[in-house]
Amino acid sequence: MWKYYNPVEVVFGTGKLEELGQLMAERGMDRALIVSDPFTHRSGVAEQLKQYAGGRVLDIISEVEPNPTCDNVDACTARARAIGAQSIIALGGGSAMDCAKSTAAAAAMNCTGLELLRGKPITDALPIIAIPTTAGTGSEVGWGAVLSDHATNSKIAIFGSPMFPKLALVDPVLTYTVPPAVTASTGLDVIAHSLDAMCSVRANPVSDGLAVRAAKLAFENLEAAFRDGSDPVARERMAMASTIAGYAFSNTGTTGSHACSYLLTAKYRIPHGEACALTLDAWFRKDAAVRPVLHVLSRMMGFADANAAADRVAELKRITGMRTTLTTMGVPDTREAFDELVTNAAASGNMTNDICGATQEDIASILEALR
Repeated sequence: MWKYYNPVEVVFGTGKLEELGQLMAERGMDRALIVSDPFTHRSGVAEQLKQYAGGRVLDIISEVEPNPTCDNVDACTARARAIGAQSIIALGGGSAMDCAKSTAAAAAMNCTGLELLRGKPITDALPIIAIPTTAGTGSEVGWGAVLSDHATNSKIAIFGSPMFPKLALVDPVLTYTVPPAVTASTGLDVIAHSLDAMCSVRANPVSDGLAVRAAKLAFENLEAAFRDGSDPVARERMAMASTIAGYAFSNTGTTGSHACSYLLTAKYRIPHGEACALTLDAWFRKDAAVRPVLHVLSRMMGFADANAAADRVAELKRITGMRTTLTTMGVPDTREAFDELVTNAAASGNMTNDICGATQEDIASILEALR
């Protein structure tokens, strides 16, 4: 038995951002607060978006950190309440998306970010329009958000169907100015979402089809987008891959590579996609031994088998200059630091979602090879 559900409407295409006001009017969305990040705001994109909305945006808030915290959510929620916001526009990469979704829930439920982080059920949210500026997270079609607690060096995913955006407006032009290093990290995150979805205990024929399509697009276009950010074909296909991968893992969740990434991001401040990529190829090899259909899916992606797909992941990390050892990521070469990584990954729900049923010893083995 399997099931698939995703209610997000997508409008995709170059220049579609200019239609924001019309799209909002058609869906009865008004009195919006744009939740963005400092870079996107400084670049002028948020203000431009406000103009395109034709008076339907009341304000912009951009004090969102990488890996947003409960304080970020509370600040955005306070602004939403102060202006009487009736909808939220999430503009940016994964951090802005996470903060915007959490804000939409907190504002509608009259609660705090900390309450959400501690597991308060999400039963309501203001309507959300999600507009990604990177090709990576797929959060524009997801129902989850990740909040960070720097005091405990933890990242916690929260989920609630009210946080599914009403509309994902994906305009590849917004990704043209993304720097090469960010293009690489977010692009590898697309591949991680795709491969992780195939390795989930909840993988199904629909998610597999979406994941294969997304991975193939990303494998074929990430290097070109990294080398030439103005390549319109590569940028469009990477944006497409990100959204399709989002559709895949919105139903399956992520697995081993994400479980091993969270402490690297929360404590050592490694960019999310780069942190996931560290162990991605190793987990895909391991999972293929448990789910042999991964070899078939890899052939559909254009590879001889799952090992060849994993080889390409490793090659892309090398080409794009991603760090490939714990030491280069700043993790102290001590037993205490290593054990903390293993324990943190083992405790993650992402790891129990992985088909391989990894033990702490399995996790330690993979990370030991990457010290």
